[in-house]
Formats: sequence, structure tokens, C-alpha cells
Amino acid sequence: MKVALSRPIHRPFLDQLIERCQTVPILKMAVVCPHRGVALAGAMAAQRENLIVPIFVGDPDLIAKAAKEVRQDISDIEIIEAESDEEAAHLAVKLVHQGHVQALMKGHIHSDTLLAAVVKKDGGLRTERWLSHCFLMDIPNWKKPVVITDAALNIAPGIKQKRAIAANAIDLMQTLGVEHPKLAILSSVETASPAIVSSMEAAEIVKIVKESGVEDGLIDGPFALDIAVSAEAAALKGVTSPVAGDADILLVPNIDAGNILFKALTFLTGSEAAGLVVGASVPIVLTSRANSEWARVASCAMALLFNEHDLRKQ
Repeated sequence: MKVALSRPIHRPFLDQLIERCQTVPILKMAVVCPHRGVALAGAMAAQRENLIVPIFVGDPDLIAKAAKEVRQDISDIEIIEAESDEEAAHLAVKLVHQGHVQALMKGHIHSDTLLAAVVKKDGGLRTERWLSHCFLMDIPNWKKPVVITDAALNIAPGIKQKRAIAANAIDLMQTLGVEHPKLAILSSVETASPAIVSSMEAAEIVKIVKESGVEDGLIDGPFALDIAVSAEAAALKGVTSPVAGDADILLVPNIDAGNILFKALTFLTGSEAAGLVVGASVPIVLTSRANSEWARVASCAMALLFNEHDLRKQ
């Protein structure tokens, strides 16, 4: 019997993720270094929602301390001991190769440490796809969920990498039921300018996409943020595009811009975010260490749906 999770108000889109998982098989998920209360509580809440079977990888003493802090009974949870964060990350990846888990979750561990184990050429979780990160934002009083990519993994992607990041984000949005997602390539202007590298790259990507005709989604840019999300701003500035004012995905110029945008929405507007790394052999739940317990639950739901989507494609 499920135990109801206390959820914040005004989160209709992320609530829908959890509801859609009722008929999706539960994932066994390695939670890497759940050494703080919020990380551990998020995994336990996802278990109560019948989303995951968590396996904790890390320092048993710190895990027990975190469980006590948030009053969680972890007596039935499998714990795999690791002497350091680095060892925990590598052990979690090893569990994937052994078929013991089908997904990973970042606990209280630096993203770089976890991802170093994921991207290793030998023994990592690389595939033919480029790895990228997506934040699915549930913004109060906004008409639909919006994906920000990449605000956590790729630091300064070039044209080739941005095309791969775009493809991953489109794939994720289709997983969530948006058949033809609209992707805006962000810059600070709406016309290509040699003085602004991001605008030139955006224009080049749009040209390549139009010539190839292979992307399953609408991609346009460069767009300033207001044009991407406001039909009124687009009309005032004379921008005509099916993406303008109605973007589902915001492809940011670099990690600085993405991180600022994500945190501005989170801390200034009260938005909530589910975070997922896509492109590896398994989904990887990766939220900010400051994200709420409930955001981690929603991220687990997104991992379930994306995993099911990948299995159906195979």
C-alpha cells in the first residue's frame, strides 16, 4: 500500500510524471552517497511511491546518521560500503554492468565525481550518444513544463555537441508525451552576430537541421529568452517562428547561462525541477544538492519513463 507523499502546491506537471508511472515497472536504483538527509529521504520517498528499489552505496555510518536525521527506517535497504565518494561512484557503475541496478541517483556527492565514473572509456556507461543533462521545470502559473539543457554537465559545448544535446532533449520530451517538441536555441539576440558566438552557432545549427531534415522536433534560433517564451515579445520584435513564444526546450549557450537560469527560476519563482542525465546506458537522476526531496521523487519518475521509452526503441 502506498504512503502518500506530501507534495508542494502548483506542481501539476511533475505530479503527472508520478501518476504516469503507475503501470511502469519499478527500477532498481543505486543511490550514490546518500550522506545527507534530503538525499536519503528523497530516495525513500521514491520507494514509497513505488518508483524505485533503492540500493545505497557509500559510507554506512554517514548513511545511518542521515537516516536518523530525517527519521527514516532503512533496515530493509541494501547498503554497499564504499570508503570514499570516488569508490562509491565506481561501485555504482559496476552494479549497472552486473545487472544489479537499472539506474543511478546522485546523493550528496559532487557531480564531477559521479560523472567521472560514468564517462570512463573503460568500464563506464558511455554509449554512441552524447551525454547531456536536462532539468524539467514546473514553473508556477506557467502553461506547460519547460526543459533547460544543459545546465549541469556540458560546460561550453560547440555546434556538434549542441546538436547532440538538442537531440537528447527532444527524445526526453517525446518520452513525456510531447510528440513534436519546440526547441529554442538561446542567445542574447535574435539575429546572428559575429560578435556573439552563441548567436552564430545557433544560426549554423538551424541551417544544418533544415538541410538534413532529420530532427523530430522544431528547432529555431538564435532567440533571446523573451522571444523563446513570450508570443507578445516575439510579435513586438517582428520574429515569426512556430517556436517563438512557445518553446518546450531551452538550449542554453553554456553551463553558466543554464545554471543561472535554472537557479533563478528555482529560487526566485518557486519553480521545481526534475533532473536527469540522458545519453548513458542507464538514466541518471542528477539534481542540485539543494533540490527538495520531492524534486528527487519527480526525477525518479522521469527516469522510469525514459527507461521504458528506451526499452521500447530497442
